[in-house]
Amino acid sequence: GGGFGAKGTALKIVQGGVAGASFTLTSATGPFTCGMLPDGSIETYDSVTAIAINSGDFTAAGTFLGGFAPSADICAGGCGIEVISGVTLSTAGLNGALNFDITSITVATGATFQLGTPGASTGFKFSSAVTLSISGHMSFVGSGGYIRLPPGSDFNITAGGAFSSAISVSIEIFDLLTGLAIGPLQTLGTLISGGTFKLTVSASGSVATGGTVGGLGSITFLAKGSGDLTDATVWGGGVAPSGTFSISIPAGITITISGATLSLRM
Repeated sequence: GGGFGAKGTALKIVQGGVAGASFTLTSATGPFTCGMLPDGSIETYDSVTAIAINSGDFTAAGTFLGGFAPSADICAGGCGIEVISGVTLSTAGLNGALNFDITSITVATGATFQLGTPGASTGFKFSSAVTLSISGHMSFVGSGGYIRLPPGSDFNITAGGAFSSAISVSIEIFDLLTGLAIGPLQTLGTLISGGTFKLTVSASGSVATGGTVGGLGSITFLAKGSGDLTDATVWGGGVAPSGTFSISIPAGITITISGATLSLRM
């Protein structure tokens, strides 16, 4: 990686001739980001990290410290995104897809991350594995579609963090090579608040959920054609319903039940 200064070099903020926060380099090579924030504090990261310091769109240079927006060129080796307190970061300008390598998005307490495009029914797709760490507020602002995550992703809401959406929204796990869904939908609903929530996607696409917020982590099987309930090819994700689940049957599709026992909970 690149280098700046030498190990032991001290970086210090000076405002009005008064020395403020400082940081001492512990390595002379990258990746590394040191952000000197408007409030006089210093944030450091062991990655190329874009820090949103002004409310605005993901594609706008003025949104980020240093006046550059993340791009495929800058993030060829992966980038992190940090949204600081008091800032709202919109993804409307991405038109429903993040098509370069963002490895992590961290939303601080008091910050807001808006996912999707208002009025759009296509949802939002992350085209590389990402870790979403929400200590502030994440909102889905689209009018339809899913939040699409590839294998290797994580979605974490800490105590005090929240997720909201005007519509009930689900996470769809998809294969990066084929673009096809893997397994059932993971239902988030319209609000996650008042506790913690964690969703982890393994390298194979299997999902584990946990946390202290009750009633979450439910799964929904979406029928893509007519057939029997137990036929895996009938369902999006290629997996037949099992365990405790919800099912969604679009208009024009008929699902039959034969040779299976179905216990209904209303």
